[in-house]
Amino acid sequence: MARPTSLRSFLSPVAYLRRGAVYKGVLGGRRGWMAVGAVLWTPKLLKKAFGKNEEIVATEKLKPGQFVRLEAIPPTTRRQRKAAKRARTAA
Repeated sequence: MARPTSLRSFLSPVAYLRRGAVYKGVLGGRRGWMAVGAVLWTPKLLKKAFGKNEEIVATEKLKPGQFVRLEAIPPTTRRQRKAAKRARTAA
């Protein structure tokens, strides 16, 4: 289990419930705490598994007068993915 970053997060009710779910539910075998753990941990695990992940592309220092332009690349459509897959298998 990760260490809390501050006393505030250490004393939060959600942190207390998560700790109880791990120690009393998973390690202690108490079903009520396991249910609490499932309710609290499932959204976090799903977000980690299926959520968007950041990807660092470049890191540079800018000098005075320089600027950065960021553009989002639109995701490919299903039709484009199928066409790319067909092109790979045909080659």
